[in-house]
Amino acid sequence: MTWIILGVLLVLLLAAVPVRRALAQRQQRELGALEAFRVNRKIADDDVTVFGEQVAELHVDTLATNLDADMRDDYQAALDSYEKAKQRLEAATTAEDVAEVTKVLVDGRFARARVLARRDGQDLPQRRDPCFFNPQHGPAVADMTWAPPNGVAREIAVCGADARRLEAGEDPDVRLVRVGDRYAKWYEADHQRGLLVATFGSEAVAGVPKYVMLEADMARMKRQGGNGRL
Repeated sequence: MTWIILGVLLVLLLAAVPVRRALAQRQQRELGALEAFRVNRKIADDDVTVFGEQVAELHVDTLATNLDADMRDDYQAALDSYEKAKQRLEAATTAEDVAEVTKVLVDGRFARARVLARRDGQDLPQRRDPCFFNPQHGPAVADMTWAPPNGVAREIAVCGADARRLEAGEDPDVRLVRVGDRYAKWYEADHQRGLLVATFGSEAVAGVPKYVMLEADMARMKRQGGNGRL
């Protein structure tokens, strides 16, 4: 009788192992999703704040300008994007929701760039990726060849200010993200980079997102015995 009871208990224990493993995996996925949401939401919150400041500056920039109908439309589009981004961020509950905030900001930055171009009598900007080094810079204006330290050279889309920096042999104005108790260039934030897709992996080049290419550089360096830094 004792052996029968022990056998039944053993069967029950063995049956419970897959269940516990599935529960642990589910919990890990949920924690990962929560962390992705937390990181992306903080980045998006910073972006919304910066764009709000840029919209306020846009008002100052155009105070002495006689706004025509097209310029007013673009100006209103920038204002509407700011309001929509704030509302969507407040309602966001997942990393995917935060990605939608990022798309709204891209539209707003494009509208702002159009206002400034009209004010200065310049050609209107084209619909392009945000500046690779920092989406807060607005839409890119040129493709340039660039490589991170010890990385592979590639063509990236950059804003006018960073294009001039690169042409002058200077460092670009790269976005910094918080990693623990310090700030690092976003492409050096190793353990965070996978969570930054919503902000930095905006569009694909030849089907491969830029952040994936940087991940490939990281893997290559590690295989070669490097320290893994880009």
